[in-house]
Amino acid sequence: MSELDVEAWERFKAFRKAIKKPIKEVSENAAKLKLSRFGADQDAVVQQSIANGWQGLFPLKTQKAEKPVKTDAQVAKDNEAFIRQQEYAIKGWELREPDPLGKLRLCEALLARYTIDPDPDTPERMEWLKQVASMHIRACDPKDIWNDPHVLGMIRQLFGETGYRRIRERATH
Repeated sequence: MSELDVEAWERFKAFRKAIKKPIKEVSENAAKLKLSRFGADQDAVVQQSIANGWQGLFPLKTQKAEKPVKTDAQVAKDNEAFIRQQEYAIKGWELREPDPLGKLRLCEALLARYTIDPDPDTPERMEWLKQVASMHIRACDPKDIWNDPHVLGMIRQLFGETGYRRIRERATH
């Protein structure tokens, strides 16, 4: 075990002792061997464990790259595209899905899209979707909503357990 960074090991042992989780004698050799396998990164591995309050030794986590910031022109273009999508959706809702339950299904599909492809403007879009869904929930028969698991899932995601309970109460009375 000549490749063990003794200073890093001693710091790790002291850390474990400080958090009142000292390394047991039976597992000390296994922990030393594990640390030595990190080679030149032993000091960084110990530092990572201490910084995160971890009791174990784990491979280094790479930092995620920062997302690029959109320019004002890109934000304006995204907003224009969102408005066009809203207008298209409204036309489609009126032509294809005249009943409120069908409109709620379209809201559910849009929620899935926002959830899968998050955007910096997603909170505002989710608020808009919540308002539209509320309008269609009020117009729909609660029993129809209660019998559609996808729409129920959307209600739970947008309005939480309170919204879910309200639909259940309205559907069972």
